[in-house]
Amino acid sequence: MRNAIISSIGNSILVGVIHNHHKGKVISDYWHSAKIMAGILSGRVLTGPHSVQVSIADACNYRCVMCWEHSSEIEGRGADDLARTYHAGKKNKAAVMDFDVYDSFVRSLRKTGTRDISFAGIGEPLLHKRIVEAVALAKDLDMRVWITTNGSLLTPELMQELARAGLDDINVSLNAGASGEYSFVHVNQENSRFDEIIENLAWLRDYKRKQGLETPRLTLSNVVCNLNSHRAFDMMKAAVAAGAGAVSYRPVDIYEQTAKYALGAEDMKRLEGQFPLVARLARDRGIVTNIDSFYRLLEMRAGGAIPSPCFAGWLYPFVLANGDVTYCCISRQVLGNLGERSFESIWFDPSRRAMNAAAVKMHKTQQSLPKSRCRGCEQTLANLRIYRYAWPRWGRKLHPLTGDSRRV
Repeated sequence: MRNAIISSIGNSILVGVIHNHHKGKVISDYWHSAKIMAGILSGRVLTGPHSVQVSIADACNYRCVMCWEHSSEIEGRGADDLARTYHAGKKNKAAVMDFDVYDSFVRSLRKTGTRDISFAGIGEPLLHKRIVEAVALAKDLDMRVWITTNGSLLTPELMQELARAGLDDINVSLNAGASGEYSFVHVNQENSRFDEIIENLAWLRDYKRKQGLETPRLTLSNVVCNLNSHRAFDMMKAAVAAGAGAVSYRPVDIYEQTAKYALGAEDMKRLEGQFPLVARLARDRGIVTNIDSFYRLLEMRAGGAIPSPCFAGWLYPFVLANGDVTYCCISRQVLGNLGERSFESIWFDPSRRAMNAAAVKMHKTQQSLPKSRCRGCEQTLANLRIYRYAWPRWGRKLHPLTGDSRRV
């Protein structure tokens, strides 16, 4: 049965089921992908994850109003009891990852078969003084590397160093379409910062052109709330000015202290008027965008239910600066610490099986995982793609994981 599954995967699923969760590109390592999917269907962990998100620096120089960790609305306390309890109780309080810990981690990670690593998390990765070395080491190990940053520290000098180190992708969280309103969302920054970031990113575009480089590719990411919903089209124009190849729109994920920034009826009306213009400009300039996903995520959150199994236990764990490895980026269920154990031993530990078993039944139990914010999670869209694509290939009489015979 297992061989038949792997053969079927090779012929169909690997054409496009398991996606890069930042940009939707298919994993190029087909054999690794096959083992991941075979593990999902068999309920076992057969290989390393698709990608790992590393918060190499938990500290941040921004106070974005919608942030779950550093928002000006929560004064650094953490948005909910989950965040506050985790930070109060963790043994290692380091806000920046020790480079020796990182070195050991990335080598152990590569041994599992994983080829994608993302420097992103609860802080600003460019605050790490050895970020260029971190990128270079991962590239020396034949990994794909991207950085998610607020862009404030992306000087031409640093971007040149990152390009030379082999960085594949830069994802800049811009969250604005005009300089005059940049400080609305980024409350401890001057409005002039917007123009500085766009100017520096345009420098990168020109530098790549002169050097004949395709990387690092640039994505601009925008969390859309009622402070910036009227600037959706301007966000796309900013991407054109910066030379971005992709633009991501994400609806704000609110909590108690930030409910005042939620998208309302007027905001949705503005977006409905602007998104067709966004799509047209993106098409004309060859820029990838995600408007359909924006609406699907809103619909899913409005429904309130968990609509699919979760496959995070096979796909994308999260590592904090102190070395804690958690189940995923919205979980603070610590599986182990890199200062005490290798990533391999943590990832393949049998104790994770109970969480994986619970995760693939979440759409039936409607129970979040321990210490996790599962309801409304953005990764649900990726989980749904796998769920909807995989099961029809082997029939609907009985799902291998859930026993669910309903179509979705």
